Amino acid sequence: MLALAPDASSAQVARKLTSPAKWPTLNASPEALWGECQGSGSKPYLVGIDLRTPEYACKCSCPSRKFPCKHGLALLLLHVGGQGQWGSAELPETLQTWLDGRQTRQERAAQTEPAPEKTADPAAKAKREKARAAKVTAGLAELHLWLQDLIREGLHAARTLPYRTWDAQAARLIDAQVSGAARLVRQIPDALQGEGGETLLVHLGKLALLCEGWTRRDSLEDPERLQLLTALGQPLDTAALLAGEGQAEEWTALGFIHQSEGKLEVRRTWLRRSRDGQMAALLDFAVAGRGFPAPLPLFFSGQLDVRLVPTLYPQRALLAGVPEWSADGATPVLPPLSVADLHRHYAAALALNPWLDFMGCTLGPVWLLPDPPEAHDLHGHAVALRTADVFLLMAYAEGKPAMLLGEWNGRDFEVISVMDALPLPAHGADA
Repeated sequence: MLALAPDASSAQVARKLTSPAKWPTLNASPEALWGECQGSGSKPYLVGIDLRTPEYACKCSCPSRKFPCKHGLALLLLHVGGQGQWGSAELPETLQTWLDGRQTRQERAAQTEPAPEKTADPAAKAKREKARAAKVTAGLAELHLWLQDLIREGLHAARTLPYRTWDAQAARLIDAQVSGAARLVRQIPDALQGEGGETLLVHLGKLALLCEGWTRRDSLEDPERLQLLTALGQPLDTAALLAGEGQAEEWTALGFIHQSEGKLEVRRTWLRRSRDGQMAALLDFAVAGRGFPAPLPLFFSGQLDVRLVPTLYPQRALLAGVPEWSADGATPVLPPLSVADLHRHYAAALALNPWLDFMGCTLGPVWLLPDPPEAHDLHGHAVALRTADVFLLMAYAEGKPAMLLGEWNGRDFEVISVMDALPLPAHGADA
């Protein structure tokens, strides 16, 4: 239910509203939930949830513009948690009118004949693609010249430049329809912190490689070209990737992470293929104020038709069809991965995709330490952790070595899930 929250603050407040004392009225039927939530005013808010559709549409008399609002989320949490005294009273007239209107609109949509498909004009399409390519070429040529000037003036001088320098260059790249390059330019201030300038030089190298790759795009193999276009910010052709018959294999959902990118909310769900340990990330997007689809059940194995994007280092994936989950939800046995293995795997991944932002992987068994937040493996090697609450992670680990699911970017490890580790070898045995 919390995965439906439009943002983290709504989920947090909804948890606080799950006290039955705040709900003088609670009612449930096969089609809907409804109740009254006492707010700061004298009159309680009237809340309704439509259970007939997967998105659990919500209507509330509160002034919030978020869907679902905190009261709708709290009503759902109360119901799935079995909290409070639930009756079966009839819906109030306002909520019944809302439900009837939703059903009428759905019936009209089902009866409406689809508009005839427009036949694409190959000549017009080729003309548009040529114009777009010319715009990208001009934008990246200007970027390459700008990078040369930046290097010629010296990396130390870059620290003295105002933020509007980076924002202006990023805006020009947006106009050239290369949002991926614009994102890298906006990240330059984060790379100015190092004393020696190595981080900044590596970051500028990624941008220079984008410019070089675009000029040689016609000589690249399909996986290389797709990787380049994705790094530049061109949208993925999901229809082509989902076309045709796929193959269902056993995958396990290990965890998911939420991030905000401006007005867009992104959820990455990490899957692991049982056959070979291949990691795959499913992306869900939601405009601020809208919820995500229901999440996949964690630690359940199932037959999933997962389509990996065919790049040199495949990581992003799409899900075709409906998953078939097994009855038991046992946590998968994860092979150990030391810190040295983590660095080796990441180096191999960068060799295939130099624009890789992060690598999804499991790490462990490791001990978690709070100050500074670090994970130490059995060999005494450590990686820094990027987490808001390392003590919460330590509580999940219960003071024992644990396996971590997370994203490694070459500098720090962002923990997504904490799982039990394999039993440690007996004293004196080979680790």
